[in-house]
Parts: sequence; C-alpha cells; structure tokens
Amino acid sequence: MANLNTLISYFSDLVEKVLSETFNSYNIEDLTQQQFHYLQVISRLHNPTITELSKELKLTKPTVTVLVDKLESKGYVRREPSDSDKRVAHLHIDEKGKIIEQLRMVAYKRMEERISSELNETEIVILTKILKKLANKF
Repeated sequence: MANLNTLISYFSDLVEKVLSETFNSYNIEDLTQQQFHYLQVISRLHNPTITELSKELKLTKPTVTVLVDKLESKGYVRREPSDSDKRVAHLHIDEKGKIIEQLRMVAYKRMEERISSELNETEIVILTKILKKLANKF
C-alpha cells in the first residue's frame, strides 16, 4: 500500500487534472496554475487589499502588485478604492473571474462525483468526517 505522502500527491494531481479538464472544455487557457491559485485566494479573502493578499501569500507587496496587474489586465480582477481611505484599493473578482469561480465549482462537483461513485455510503460519511477534521486544522 502506498504511503500517505504518495496518496496526497496522487490526489493533488487528480484535483489538478479535473480542474484542467474542466477549464480546457471551456477554452480557458490564459490563466497559469499560479494565477489560478492567486485568484482563488483573492476570492476566499473577499475583496482584500494588496497588503492583505501579500500577507496571505507570504510574498512582498511589489511581487503581489505585479501578479495583480496581470490578473487585472486579463480581466479577472479589478481594484476599487476603499470608501474609508482612498489611498487603499480592494481587489474584486471581475465578471471573467466569476466565471472561473463557477468553473472551479463545476470541477469540484465532478471530483465529488468520481469519489462518490467509488465509495459506499459509510465510506463517504467517514471520508467527510476526516476531511472536515483536517479542514479545521489548516
């Protein structure tokens, strides 16, 4: 039997494969895997500032600014000035970025269906409990 490290690697690759298949079926080819990850983080943080995003990604503000510029030029995000401090801008997912979010959910649904088709009801309950426990730790 494979060790945990190998299994984690396998499932990580499987998730990436399902995401790629989903994006390719909708002709989404202008996002790198790294840009997709950044877009995911921006979405999860709900309209972060550059500073908040740089802290979350553990990257410098200039590095994050460059990556946000690329996402903005491709139409995935936009900057909006803060209501309280006009020197600060919040990052918002734009329409094209929202499509990516919807496709990501489609890919995860496909992954859920693949997993569910291989497990019985008891195994699904056990896996769900384990994943919830792990999600609460990270």
